[in-house]
Amino acid sequence: MSNIKEMIKENYELSKKLTSKNDEIYTNLVCYLRTSALDELEAEEIIQEIIGMILEAQERGEDIEKVIGHDYQTFCDSIIESSQPKKFTWRKLFSSLEIAIIGIAILWPIDLVFNYLPQMIKKGRLILDYQMNLGFLLSAAISLLAAVSLFHYIGKNSFKITNEEQQGHKWRQFILLWAVMSGFIALLVLISLKLGSLILFSVKIYYLAAVLAVLYLLIRAVKGKLPN
Repeated sequence: MSNIKEMIKENYELSKKLTSKNDEIYTNLVCYLRTSALDELEAEEIIQEIIGMILEAQERGEDIEKVIGHDYQTFCDSIIESSQPKKFTWRKLFSSLEIAIIGIAILWPIDLVFNYLPQMIKKGRLILDYQMNLGFLLSAAISLLAAVSLFHYIGKNSFKITNEEQQGHKWRQFILLWAVMSGFIALLVLISLKLGSLILFSVKIYYLAAVLAVLYLLIRAVKGKLPN
């Protein structure tokens, strides 16, 4: 785990040496590789090799196209194919679990603020019993799925999105994004109204917070012990 963190930090520091043009291309390459089927460590090792190649070409005064060609996506695909990434690894599973716990830890306080804080103010006392309802769980699952899907979509289409921006299609992206976000928010509100009253169980807020913290630390510990 520490190797990955150190490599990400090192790659970030190296990217500061890139010219604005090379940095834009490098950013797209990074987005594409990090959302691919490559393992985290494998992706960062490849990214480090790529940025080294770009910096060397930059020092020689050569364009990046001389190093990786004009089709950046094909360049990335050839690297991914040669690496033969596994579809399933325990590291990928625990990475997904880690993201899920972080997502719940972010969404749960929002639910507390909007649903429990008004009740506390109204009753004038602290409410420690949290009623876990089906609406929140379903909304959290949909939100996490949407966030991960958006992340992968941006990564997989990073080169296409950049080309569209250069061609002046930003307004289309804005309208599409606005429509999708409006529909998504409407869906979450509908789920909350229809399923928010279906209580699954009741638990003390500090117990639930402790469980999330322990699960997160446990997942991080196990993930750190997995072989690279």
